[in-house]
Amino acid sequence: MVTNFVSFLPPKYGYVFAVLGASSFMNVFLTIQVVMARKKYNVQYPNLYAVPGTKFADEFNSVQRAHQNTLESMSTVLIMMVMCGLIYPVTSAVCGGIWVVGRVVYGAGYAGGGPEGRRLGGILSHLGDVPLLYVLPIKIAYDLLLK
Repeated sequence: MVTNFVSFLPPKYGYVFAVLGASSFMNVFLTIQVVMARKKYNVQYPNLYAVPGTKFADEFNSVQRAHQNTLESMSTVLIMMVMCGLIYPVTSAVCGGIWVVGRVVYGAGYAGGGPEGRRLGGILSHLGDVPLLYVLPIKIAYDLLLK
């Protein structure tokens, strides 16, 4: 059954699956950062963020915000990568891979340097997600509707 389904996927679609797997590891990395920061800065569950004004609130909230920000866009970016990958598997996987690396850099930078530390990772992430969210869908829609 699986081999029948796989035969319908374009050649090189495996790269898209590889990036999906990498995104899981990226999410685990960010989760571990939050868990370690909770312990280090003594932020107890069920609090999502440290209360502003408490000792180390900015430090913890930077780590948590990096993870939360990633989760806010993760499903959309990955769904678009999977869908665009049906037409452009390598381009979609490369963009998704850039986004995943960008999110790791974003998370590490935000955790280590606060809001200023997220800049490089943010730029890298957008180099991956902008094509997936805007460029490729518009190109595919154009090709399907007007050609």
